[in-house]
Amino acid sequence: MSRFRLHRGWREPDGLVTDHVMSEQVIEATCASEAVSAVLGEGDFLVGDEANLAWLTDADGVLVWSLRLDDEDTVPSR
Repeated sequence: MSRFRLHRGWREPDGLVTDHVMSEQVIEATCASEAVSAVLGEGDFLVGDEANLAWLTDADGVLVWSLRLDDEDTVPSR
């Protein structure tokens, strides 16, 4: 089994990612696609007013998946 970690943050209109949050949950899966399936089941963490970007990294910190949630020119709720 491999270990993956879920992150989310706020992507500004210029592409800068701010307000990075890392989930404390480590996802153990046999491959990246299985980990993505597990992440998509974690809708409560992905959906929120304070995040419009989510991504998954492997045990070495390498990006294996990302999802941009809404490209509207808005600001994060505080």
